[in-house]
Amino acid sequence: MIIYNRMQKKILTFVVYEKKILALYSEPHPEHGEGGWFVVTGAIEGGEVPEDAVKREVKEETGLLVKEILALNWGSIYNWRGNICKEYNFVSFVEQPREIILNEEHSKYRWLDLDNFIKIIKWGDDKKLLKKVLEKALNKEKYFKKFIVKDYRNEKNE
Repeated sequence: MIIYNRMQKKILTFVVYEKKILALYSEPHPEHGEGGWFVVTGAIEGGEVPEDAVKREVKEETGLLVKEILALNWGSIYNWRGNICKEYNFVSFVEQPREIILNEEHSKYRWLDLDNFIKIIKWGDDKKLLKKVLEKALNKEKYFKKFIVKDYRNEKNE
């Protein structure tokens, strides 16, 4: 039996430049999970607001600078490594990409159009909904008018 210690606040952001979405590949790793194509994620630290965490995580994981952030009014709650995580989802529009500088979490990257991004992304939920959300977001519009949180704690996410 796992005892959950605390609520950890996290961010997930889709990095966008000129309607292309950045997919990051992670090798399987004991600290980061089974690997695959995904996006920038990370913990909200100390007194950060979620948007500051988005900027910091994008810079740490890719070397890119965020110029605009769109909160998607969408998130999730799940269990991970003894913590309950509440994750807020965003889109980060970045300045013109120079060289991408990946940190130790990722081994390669691709800039993809929406259809190809949806095909390869590791996403444990409804990819049709993800596509609808991202179609709106690429035009800087929100799919969800009110904040929606999906609770995955009764599903296997260990």
